[in-house]
Amino acid sequence: MGLANAKRTSPHARETPRMQRTIVTLAVAVSFAGVAPTRHASAASGASGWPELAARFVREAEQRDPLFADQVGIHTYDDALADLSPTGHAERIAWLRAWRNRIVRADSGLSASDHADAVALRDTVDLELFEDATVKPVHTDPTYYTGVIGQAIYALVGRHYAPADERLRHAAPRLRRIPAVIRAAEAMLGRPTRVATLQALDENAGNVALYTALPHEAARASPRTQRAIGNALPAALAGVRAFSAFLRQRVLPRSDRNPRVGAAVFDRELVLADGTAQTRAQLVADAQADFARNRAEMLQLALPFDRRFFPNRTADETRPDAVDVVVRRVLDRLAAHHPTRTTIFATAKADVEASERFLEATPVVVLPVPATLAVVPTPDFMAGLAGASLDPAGPYTPLAESYYYIDKIPATWSAARVASYLRDFNDYELKMLSIHEAVPGHYVQFRYNDTVPSIVRRVLPSGSFAEGWAVYGEGMMLDAGYGGNDPALRLFQLKWRLREEANTIIDAAFHTGDLSEGRCDDLLERQAYQERSEALTKWHRLQLSHDQLTSYFVGLDAIRRAEAAERSKRGGAFDVARFNAALLKMGSVEPRFIAPLLNAAP
Repeated sequence: MGLANAKRTSPHARETPRMQRTIVTLAVAVSFAGVAPTRHASAASGASGWPELAARFVREAEQRDPLFADQVGIHTYDDALADLSPTGHAERIAWLRAWRNRIVRADSGLSASDHADAVALRDTVDLELFEDATVKPVHTDPTYYTGVIGQAIYALVGRHYAPADERLRHAAPRLRRIPAVIRAAEAMLGRPTRVATLQALDENAGNVALYTALPHEAARASPRTQRAIGNALPAALAGVRAFSAFLRQRVLPRSDRNPRVGAAVFDRELVLADGTAQTRAQLVADAQADFARNRAEMLQLALPFDRRFFPNRTADETRPDAVDVVVRRVLDRLAAHHPTRTTIFATAKADVEASERFLEATPVVVLPVPATLAVVPTPDFMAGLAGASLDPAGPYTPLAESYYYIDKIPATWSAARVASYLRDFNDYELKMLSIHEAVPGHYVQFRYNDTVPSIVRRVLPSGSFAEGWAVYGEGMMLDAGYGGNDPALRLFQLKWRLREEANTIIDAAFHTGDLSEGRCDDLLERQAYQERSEALTKWHRLQLSHDQLTSYFVGLDAIRRAEAAERSKRGGAFDVARFNAALLKMGSVEPRFIAPLLNAAP
């Protein structure tokens, strides 16, 4: 799908050269004020030439894919878009193959840290080449094209990286390139899955709304820029609308591709996309074992609530299925405390602020300064897959805003689905969501990641590391005392952990087996206590992605193993703040390298 998708991350997801590393201790005050990494800078790595080679790859990637450049905070190519035509695609594949050979030749005699980066860069290239040869996203995923159409303009209006006129003067040149994107899509698209085409139709409706609103955005720009946009917009907007008709009339009738990718693709991408050395069987077995342990713990936590809430029904606690019955009804009672559809954003913002206050008093994670996070609705053209996500600032503009997105509740949803959604975003779970997405989860981790010496980790961070850190943070915060040891909050944190373990189980069972929607619903709703709305969203995601749902557990499992090794190494001197600082200082490496690199530290 290209490098432009490498950095978006989410727990509900949509949501892919290292030098010296030091451990930050509590005695070191980490301040991010004024930090702006030098363009493509990397610390020296002896005479290997690796840093410059990695920087050269990134420079060429930015030039070839301007949306990737936008994403990392480079705005040299804001007038341009990638050539997505068959010729342009063939040239990109040839470029990747040539780079793969260079990376393999360079990965000799490197330090352990640089070797980890060389492997990560090779895996990034191999992943795109592998997908091009197997699942063929340029031919089978119309959301690839609707994403480009949306990001082409949203990258200029959604991030205020410069004054309005400076940003928006690039809109007209990009608008003039949109017909070429649509022609490429019409030439390349073959037989997608039905769910992907329907998703693309939804996203393109968001694109139409985005383009329609562009004159309003341009009102803050100069008259000259407004005229240029006014001249270029009609043809682009007509093309975007016509693309919806093409998708509905031409592509949807032939959208019969099987969304299950099969074991060969799934297992290969465990390595290339998730960065794990564990097999699918090992990961699923570990996830199932954790799932069983967490359910048993949840029953013990739920029993006191059950006796208080349902004093006349305590006989149920002796039933063989007590863990299903008792935990579910306790969670349902507690989930009655939730925001409304109009207060969910204010509640999330308050939860972020509460996490920040806790960490200021209990600095198990040192917060970056200044704060640059905004809690806002997901843009329409991005909505419908994740529920919530974090869109971080690019590594070359680290002090630009990061966006904690939450999807607006669609007006078309039934009252029952809205009620289920709000129960799922109850007061307790919204706290977990804000920990995961924002503080100390994705937002904090990406702020740290934007300052590491390694250009590979800054620009092509491991999604599994990012998800693993965010999942780890959910439990770590409660262990440190966040929430005042409230057993209700712990119940919902474990409910989230069940979801993350279930992600691995259903991802593998769907794509390498014959998991049905009914069996998926049973695992999620009965055994993992998820709401119906979550089960619906997850089944949708399974059909639109593969291996991504597994990334949460891959990252978490690697961090837990590293933590266990560190506890064993340091004994009573183990300090969670020091461990957290080491992880953040390391940056987003592939999970298989977390423990080795930590253990190599003094």
